[in-house]
Amino acid sequence: MQYTERQQQAIDHLDGNLQVIACAGSGKTQVLAQRIVNILSTKAAEGITPANIVAFTFTEKAAGELKDRIHRLCREQLGRDVGLAEMFVGTIHGFSLDLLQTYLFRFLKYSVLSEVQQRLLIDRYCIQCGLRDLATHDGKRLERWKDSKLYMKILSLVREAQIDEAALGDHPVRQALAKYTALLHEHRYLDYSMILTEAVGALMADAGLRQKMAERVKYLIVDEYQDVNPLQEALIRLLHGLGAQLCVVGDDDQTIYQWNGSDIANIVGFADRYPGVTRVALAENFRSSEGVVESARQVVERNDGRLEKRMQSAGTQAFQHGDLLCLKFDSPASEAQWIARKIQEMRGMPFTENGETRGLSWSDCAILLRSVKNSAGPVLDALREAGIPYVVKGMAGLFDTAEAQAACAVFHYLAGITTAAALEQAWQQADLGLTLVQIRQGITWLDAEKADWPNRWQKSTYSLQGTYTGFLAAVELREDAIPHQEGDERARGEIVFYNLGKFSQVITDYETIHFHTKPDDLYTSFSGYLIHNAPDYYPEGWEDAGFAQPDAVQVMTVHRAKGTEFPVVFLPNLVKNRFPAKGQGGRKWSSVLPEAAVVGGHRLNGGEADERRLLYVALTRAKKYLYCTWAPEAAKGMFARKSPFLREITASAYVLTREPAPPAIEKLPPRPRQAQSEILLTFSELKYFYECPYQFKLRFMYGFNPGFHEKLGFGKSLHDALAEVHHKALDGEYLDARAVPQLLDTHLHLPYAWQQLRDDMRVQADRALRRYLDENSHLLDKIEYAEKSIELKLADGVVVHGRIDLIRRTDTQQIIIIDFKSTERAQEEDVTSRQLHIYALGYQQLTGHSADLIEIYNLDQGAGTAQRELVEEPLLRETEALVVATGRDIRDNRLCRVAHCSGCDMQGICRSDIGQ
Repeated sequence: MQYTERQQQAIDHLDGNLQVIACAGSGKTQVLAQRIVNILSTKAAEGITPANIVAFTFTEKAAGELKDRIHRLCREQLGRDVGLAEMFVGTIHGFSLDLLQTYLFRFLKYSVLSEVQQRLLIDRYCIQCGLRDLATHDGKRLERWKDSKLYMKILSLVREAQIDEAALGDHPVRQALAKYTALLHEHRYLDYSMILTEAVGALMADAGLRQKMAERVKYLIVDEYQDVNPLQEALIRLLHGLGAQLCVVGDDDQTIYQWNGSDIANIVGFADRYPGVTRVALAENFRSSEGVVESARQVVERNDGRLEKRMQSAGTQAFQHGDLLCLKFDSPASEAQWIARKIQEMRGMPFTENGETRGLSWSDCAILLRSVKNSAGPVLDALREAGIPYVVKGMAGLFDTAEAQAACAVFHYLAGITTAAALEQAWQQADLGLTLVQIRQGITWLDAEKADWPNRWQKSTYSLQGTYTGFLAAVELREDAIPHQEGDERARGEIVFYNLGKFSQVITDYETIHFHTKPDDLYTSFSGYLIHNAPDYYPEGWEDAGFAQPDAVQVMTVHRAKGTEFPVVFLPNLVKNRFPAKGQGGRKWSSVLPEAAVVGGHRLNGGEADERRLLYVALTRAKKYLYCTWAPEAAKGMFARKSPFLREITASAYVLTREPAPPAIEKLPPRPRQAQSEILLTFSELKYFYECPYQFKLRFMYGFNPGFHEKLGFGKSLHDALAEVHHKALDGEYLDARAVPQLLDTHLHLPYAWQQLRDDMRVQADRALRRYLDENSHLLDKIEYAEKSIELKLADGVVVHGRIDLIRRTDTQQIIIIDFKSTERAQEEDVTSRQLHIYALGYQQLTGHSADLIEIYNLDQGAGTAQRELVEEPLLRETEALVVATGRDIRDNRLCRVAHCSGCDMQGICRSDIGQ
């Protein structure tokens, strides 16, 4: 690949601190990947390995894309990708969690709460967590459900912002935070802030840990640096202070998370805080046409205090008048109808990219909104009326879909607040191809389940998730049987299951916190949550659990669109007080905390410059076609006038304010672009593919969850205990059976078990660990690696990551790879054997050498039952071919294998054409 002069300058600058100012579409991911490969190729003689490089990305999706590029370039330029699993590429939270769980063993049994789960925890334990200890300045105490989001914001600020301790004084938030932190420790939870505070605190307090980090991290790369907050900056400064050479990449014009603590001054003043900074600006945009680039640049240049740069188009997309429109309509309904008509008109339009021409399809069109919740209604109505398939990214709008409303009705029926007739009607209106007989089958099943609740003492037998999947099985819902529109054989079935999978995640979030609630209370409270809370508990930029990408129009917030690109972008509802947004009402953090306590707290509320930067991000998502529209929401009121930003957009000579006649162009068959999302899998997830590709699709493409089991956590607890045993052995400390009680105190964690089961499982775990140490203590000095990360690139955009439990030498000095299993919910033996062969291949890519043996060690049965095989070169090559084929199947959505199966957690919603 040919790089520009500026790109090459950034790639070649390896030593000393580097600041890369990367305009939108400037190819920064490719530049970062090439710079990392250059470090590996030129610094190897100095002892630099992949393990010495850490790269922080803003999202896991961005991490996947960067890692994929690194793999590709290593193979092309170095002829190998040995050892890349030891390089950390991921979020700053992911790195911090890895640090805690690698070096501070007590954190191995902690699980991470999402923001929704954190809020649910606060609501459930509103007194124990300190919520009720706080009040507004006028004396009104914070309330459960109503103020839990505000409380989360306050907790986040106190931990992550720069605090003026004198101004905060002895405010009761200090005691509230102490209570909340104690609650997290009691339940073995980490929230996102606590991950960072614990990591930063450990580095500051532990000289031994600092030494290990100094030896490990030699090159630190921080992408999207403009979005770093003060606590994250503290971690970056710590690592830099330990000797890491720092490269930050970002764009002050794309600072869009000021409400979450990011401060544009951080990136603008980088060179003033770090020594010897070289600054390189990447100004060429390779994504968008000249019209898009110039129009967006002219808008953002109205902001003051910007870093010096001038974005320009690289000419990869041709511009024609009519590609950029800015139009007014009489009403939101007519605006939405025009958008629907335009999308139909664009479908099949020839589009050329990277030398290839194809017909545009539904998924090439994106509708970006300042707020989906406030503005999407008319647009979604128009798309439905026109029969255009669409998905709303994140959870925003999920509860407005007919299929989600039908799913909610199941729980309203069980809670006794709706009738069987209403439940029937909800599922009939969803139009999912179900007969009335099938729906009534489901209701009969629900009645039997509810009647049997008093006889069930195991929580998992009446779980919300079990009820959900059980009902879907009882009505015989099948993806392939869902009615579709002519010409879109797959789209609607995929969209429906995509949304039902998201609803499964809603259940998991609630049940994670409320699993031990009694059945009547559990179903009643969940029904109330769905009615009163759930739609507002998911932030509009929420990441979906699954990564399916149906061929459908993408509807999302501008914040959610960061990092994406589309041939066609619609930006509707450009109305004053919508975009730029008017300040939100309700209680703010400053109604509880002294405003002076948060240094620079005024920036959290945002302003016109912040909104203009958000508009710039929206405009630069478009590759060629960009349509900005507005309509008054009423004759009078807050949303009756056009956005002041429209004047700035139409100031561009590239933008037309009247739609020209459509060009006479012969259309092509619509062909969706290949999915662009990078897929990061674990080996544990991959095993589901080998059991059944469609089960894999339901779990990981759509996001369906199987529900909880009381024994969940037992196998992991044993693994974690052995991880401590093996890591200490590598440091020269050899534990024996006397350490078992302490190991169990530290690691045994069964969050869903009742007390008697916990006691029984502790006895079982004690027996397993003592047996292992008795049988293997003489081999602890032969350990090569413990919990070693390995990685395989299956196909473009598909990377699988895993950890090998143990790699050690035998008495005859052979290298053996060992995977520990527990009988409790163990997987099929043939899958485990295949997984070990993949581990052997990963070990070879990690070290450049082949292992000699692979072994499955059952901890419940001991060494005498271990299964052991030779690692043979032909088998490795066969395994390599298998994983490459697997990657292509996942990338190309070939996930419906017709074959006999023995059943799984997802069998009830399997395709009807798969043999049973």
